[in-house]
Amino acid sequence: MQALYIIHYCHPSCTPLQSITRLPEQEAYEKAKALSDQNKGDAFGRFADFHNYYPKRIRTEKWLYHHFVAIGGKPETEHPLYFVLQGSDYLESWFANGKATALPLFSISSEHVSFTFGDSMAKMDKPERKDPFTKEELYRLIENNNGDISQFLDGIRQQYTYIEAQLWNDIYSHFAIRLK
Repeated sequence: MQALYIIHYCHPSCTPLQSITRLPEQEAYEKAKALSDQNKGDAFGRFADFHNYYPKRIRTEKWLYHHFVAIGGKPETEHPLYFVLQGSDYLESWFANGKATALPLFSISSEHVSFTFGDSMAKMDKPERKDPFTKEELYRLIENNNGDISQFLDGIRQQYTYIEAQLWNDIYSHFAIRLK
């Protein structure tokens, strides 16, 4: 199987490997307002409606956390950092062709990473939502597609756009590869 990477995208004006939900709630609201005011019409548009976005993001992260623990995960944080398996042209564009940071999946313990089909928050209340799964399950799914990651992801993109990865431990930042 080819080397797999998880890729984190962020806006050109932001610092990679950050999450607004890791801030105290009041600070998160202030940061969201500032980002929304400064960056009209791009990824920060979601922060213009932060009073709806934030509670749903927190609810999504609680679901991800509890399910990940139930399947054997050992998260070191309550709020993961978000990545996408093998990259996404959609997200690259959505984040204004900003910064991209990659981590080799082999360097991450199975106890610290989970995956969902599609954006976990966008799929949270949808009937097609699937529960988070492990790195081992990801490898099994790829092997069931003749070990061809491109073929596997092409099938996923039709319904889910990409596979999201949730990283539950910050120790892997020293493995980060800045792509741009």
